Amino acid sequence: MVAGADILDDESITSFITNIIGGLITSANAAERRQATVRTLRSVVFVFFLIEVLGLTFSIAVSSIAFGCAAIAWIALMVASGSWRDIKGTPLDWFFLAYVAAEVLSATFALDKTTALMNLKRLLLIGNVYIAMSTLSSERRVMTFLGTLIGFTTLLTIFEIVDYFAAHLGRLSIFQHYMTAGGIEMMLLLLTLPFILHTNTPPSVRVAAFLCVLPHFAALLLTFTRSSWLGLLGGAIFIAAFRSKYIVLAIVLCVILFLLLAPLPLRERAYSIVSLSDPSNATRLRMWKTGLRIFADHPLLGIGDTDVRDVYMRYTTPLEPAEGGHLHNNLVQLLVTLGLVGLTSVVALFVKMFLVELKIVRQLRQDWFAGSVALGALAAFIGFQINGIFEWNFGDHEVAVLLWSTVGLALAVDAIRSGQRLSQSASTTVVTEKRGNLH
Repeated sequence: MVAGADILDDESITSFITNIIGGLITSANAAERRQATVRTLRSVVFVFFLIEVLGLTFSIAVSSIAFGCAAIAWIALMVASGSWRDIKGTPLDWFFLAYVAAEVLSATFALDKTTALMNLKRLLLIGNVYIAMSTLSSERRVMTFLGTLIGFTTLLTIFEIVDYFAAHLGRLSIFQHYMTAGGIEMMLLLLTLPFILHTNTPPSVRVAAFLCVLPHFAALLLTFTRSSWLGLLGGAIFIAAFRSKYIVLAIVLCVILFLLLAPLPLRERAYSIVSLSDPSNATRLRMWKTGLRIFADHPLLGIGDTDVRDVYMRYTTPLEPAEGGHLHNNLVQLLVTLGLVGLTSVVALFVKMFLVELKIVRQLRQDWFAGSVALGALAAFIGFQINGIFEWNFGDHEVAVLLWSTVGLALAVDAIRSGQRLSQSASTTVVTEKRGNLH
């Protein structure tokens, strides 16, 4: 009886241990499958995010569909990872919420509530900041993203230039309106320039960046979009100020030579920037004055985030066919559509974005890659703001996608380098402790 009990006990113990080992193996296999699913979903999000940003240069439909797919894959990624840790907090979160609240509040009391509520969809594009931070999680991913973006758009730009001359177009505008095309070209140029100017950039990267800049610069000129020219100039001077005062002088010299030697149509277009008699300048001044009159009647929440033409026509008679649809100035447009509440939230957001990105640039300025990415993103933001003095580019879907993506890009490289610094610090601490134990 005792021997049988011992055998039963041995068998029970063996079975118990076997069950534990089997459970551990099953758990390990499940964990491996889960990790594989997470890795796959990260790659899917990256691919669709890349397609979205590439797509904005030739098809808003492709870009929008890719954004939807990226968002769905991103949500699936969070579910698969078993937590919400893939939503990485940023210093901008509360400012985003304030802007969203201002939009919702304005839409609730808008003159045309239906349209204003429908236009709230533009807020979804802010998600690109978080998608970029989540998917651009390594230096290799950032390199792949930027290399593909700059390389693809360079080839597309060369095609556009060839078609421009073959079709005898007045302004380069094959895939977008020429103002949108100018804004995109400006921001892509400012993303690329820092790689040329950093002293530690590998020669092969510097040469490749320079070769990409040439067609983009030519395409920007051929859009004849003066506000984007000014945005490029302002962003380039900002980049140069971080690199060398001699580069600033070189830029000034290039501007002088351009005003003296460029083809006549380009020179005349440049001179018209400061001409009050220029028809488009006069139209903008009239729209801004009318916009301020509309704001005076709707000061707190504005008329709602809608097309302003119907309201505009109650205050003045348009002298140009396209006059009054929007007001060709970000601040005036925001005053009219969102009122003081909305304008304050957006200005606060923009100031915070500038300060956050400036801090990142200063921290990474010695790093040829991460520093150039951060500086390019901040220069693109500055160029966007200068462009926005004369255009409603904050309401331009393609430009907005690029804006939010560059913000996410800057935050991503900062997170990557911060993680590396923490890892190195931890390694140093471990080595120091081991040496202490030896002594």
